Amino acid sequence: MNQAVLGYEQKLFVNGTQISGVQSINGSYAIQEKSINILGWGHVNSGFYEAEAPSTPCLSVLNSPLEGAFSINSTLVSEDFFLSLTGDNPFSGSIHHDSQYFGFYSGYITNHSVSCSVGQIPTTSTTIKIFGDIGGAPDPQLNASGTNPFPTISVPNQGSMSVECSGATTDRITSFNHSINVPISPIYIVGSASAVQVDVVWPITATTSFTLEVDEYKYNRLRKYLISPTVQDIAIKINDCFGNKIQNYKVKDARFLGESVAQSVGGRLTVNLRYNSYYNKRGNVDNE
Repeated sequence: MNQAVLGYEQKLFVNGTQISGVQSINGSYAIQEKSINILGWGHVNSGFYEAEAPSTPCLSVLNSPLEGAFSINSTLVSEDFFLSLTGDNPFSGSIHHDSQYFGFYSGYITNHSVSCSVGQIPTTSTTIKIFGDIGGAPDPQLNASGTNPFPTISVPNQGSMSVECSGATTDRITSFNHSINVPISPIYIVGSASAVQVDVVWPITATTSFTLEVDEYKYNRLRKYLISPTVQDIAIKINDCFGNKIQNYKVKDARFLGESVAQSVGGRLTVNLRYNSYYNKRGNVDNE
C-alpha cells in the first residue's frame, strides 16, 4: 500500500540548521524551451516529421536561464532566522523525509516579511530565488542538513508585542506588516550554465505599515510632503510571555508615504499608515 509523506515526517534545513515553526514550503523549477524551425521542414524530430527523420536530433533550445524558487511561511516562535540572510550572501536549503531530500544551493532572498494582527501569533513569509542547482538526491550540494543548534523556541502573546511610532500615543494598533524587498540582478556569460555573479541592486526597500483604531491620532496632509516629508523611527518589539526578547525590528528614518481611513456601521474608525525606508549595505534598518 502506498503511503503519503505527512508534515511531521518532514524537516527543513538551511545552511545546516533545522528550521522550526515552518507552516508551509513550496520549491519549484521550470525549464522553458523554444523550438527551432528549419525552412522547408518545420520542427525537426517532432510529430509527423519524426517518422520521416528519426535520426535527426531535436532542435529545441533553452529560452531562459535555469533558475528555481522557494517560498517558506513560518510562525515566529524564535528569533527571525531568515532576517540575517537578506542581502548578497548565498545560502542553501533542503526539505528532508526519510532518506530523500529536495534542495537548492546559491539561493538569495528577494522578499522577507513579518506580520501580525490581534489574536494571532506573528508570521513570516520568505521568497527565495535560486541561481544554482535545485532538485533532489543524491547530489550532496543539494543537501543542506546539519547539526547547528536552532534558537530556543519562545512563543509571544498579545501583551508581549508592541509597535512604537510617534503620532500614535493612545491609539490602539491592531495589526502590522514589515517587509524587506531585495532587488537581485544575476549576470550570465556565454559558456556558463549558471549565473557567474549575483548582485543586490542597492538600495533595499523596507516597507512598514500598521493599522490603528483612532483616538488621538492627528491626520497628515498630502501636499505637506512637498514642503516637509514626515521622517521618523519605528520599532516593532516581539517578546515572549515572560518579557524576554524574541525579535526586534528597528526602522530608522522611515518616510511616511500614505494613510487610508476606513469606517463601517457598527465598527471602529481605523487608519492604516505606510512607511518606506531605504538602505545600502550599511543601512538604516537595525534588527536585533
